[in-house]
Amino acid sequence: MTSLFEPFSPLFEFSRELDRAFSRNGMVRSYIPAADVVVTDEDVKVYMDVPGLSVDDLEIELVDDVLTIRGERAYPYTTGQNGARVWQRLERAFGRFERVVQVPKGLDADKIEANISNGVLTLFLPKPEAHRPRRIQITSGAAKQEFIEGDSEEVKTEDRELAGATA
Repeated sequence: MTSLFEPFSPLFEFSRELDRAFSRNGMVRSYIPAADVVVTDEDVKVYMDVPGLSVDDLEIELVDDVLTIRGERAYPYTTGQNGARVWQRLERAFGRFERVVQVPKGLDADKIEANISNGVLTLFLPKPEAHRPRRIQITSGAAKQEFIEGDSEEVKTEDRELAGATA
């Protein structure tokens, strides 16, 4: 009988080979947390998966238009007797990480709000008023138009309907 996952077995084998290579060299895969950046007219929100990390494990910095998030996901296992490692397979990644995110210019670092809930770091960066789009009101109806009569240099202003005015 053919297994449902048989077509994907080369991918699993490749993953096992990577694990063996890391294990032989005494290395553990690097931890790089996934992040989403959502930009709206009013703000920028960053969502980053940081399971198992606490407030003390993270550092956030904004310089100009570069947001940097640093942290460390500590290696949780101890070694066996005489320093020997006794695991079969490690798929989770550990270690120090740094994520750099380009954000719009002019954001105020003092107004950034950050919190962690259920393993997700959420950053809220409000855009300053000067960087927010402005809606321009369009009016219709009567408008004042200036014109010069004959040879006279006198300028008169009269109300005319926009739809009926001709150039």
